Amino acid sequence: PDVKVEMDVLSLNIRKILISHGGSVPLASLVHCYNADFDPLDVEVADDGKHGVPLEHLLQAVKGIVVNTGATGIKKIEEATPENLGVKQSDLVGPPPALAGQLITFTREIVDMLKTIPGCKLAFYKFIPRYHHHFGKQCRVADYGYTKLKDLLESLPHVIQIIGEGAKTFITLAHKAQVRRFTNDLLKMLKNQPEKQFLLSSFPLVFEKTFFKPLSIYDYGVCHLKDILSDIPENTIFTEDVHEATKSDVMISVFRRDQTQEEVMRTRGFAKEVVELLRHSPDLSICFNKFIPAYHQHFGRQCRVGSYGMTKL
Repeated sequence: PDVKVEMDVLSLNIRKILISHGGSVPLASLVHCYNADFDPLDVEVADDGKHGVPLEHLLQAVKGIVVNTGATGIKKIEEATPENLGVKQSDLVGPPPALAGQLITFTREIVDMLKTIPGCKLAFYKFIPRYHHHFGKQCRVADYGYTKLKDLLESLPHVIQIIGEGAKTFITLAHKAQVRRFTNDLLKMLKNQPEKQFLLSSFPLVFEKTFFKPLSIYDYGVCHLKDILSDIPENTIFTEDVHEATKSDVMISVFRRDQTQEEVMRTRGFAKEVVELLRHSPDLSICFNKFIPAYHQHFGRQCRVGSYGMTKL
């Protein structure tokens, strides 16, 4: 079912359930067990991706647990161990080189298609017609070296998660893919701001101005903004608590690494080189897009901005 719950509350309670149930719980009975031990889950009646997130998807984001399908086809939640996290031989080998490029294109297409659907969730039986409608071409499973669509999608666990079972099988974006997508969208939002920063409370407004649509946090596979912010990779954004007279907020900004002492010294040397280069140029100026080749020609070496602790010229 689609539910609304905070990730830290869910993670803590799922671990408690696994301890009390001997380390394994059938997925089908999880809601019953959860509601018996804790405050009942806020289960959404509408299954349209606009009011909540599938519980099975949220479980993928809980660290230290794994959802496995047994020999009988019954899904169980278990504590993650080296045994049940075993890497398949196919994961190590990867696709044949001739198909690798096509599979990369296919994964991008799936992300593009799913992110246009509320909740990024699509019924499995609708995948082929939706793909055809979205891209104007057939999805030929054999082109990627498979005979069944399910096998093809299961070979992309870093991008796709298959949830549910039987007639209620759905395809959604995996949690890792959602974090990558959210991180890219957040960086776009930050780079559109004059100071490359904004307050967390203004997130929905900045999102709407950047992407011309209202924010639905369920589209990123979480119920609360803080749940996905906490999963953003290190050295991507910088957050700082801001306290005002009546309320507290969080300032989000693009991560800036401080220059090391060595990089500061190199930058001073670079400043002198720029002056020398400009003195030898007509009108004491250089077109910005010709700076790198001019630097290379004048000093006989590449201009590497990374040497000065920067990413862009």
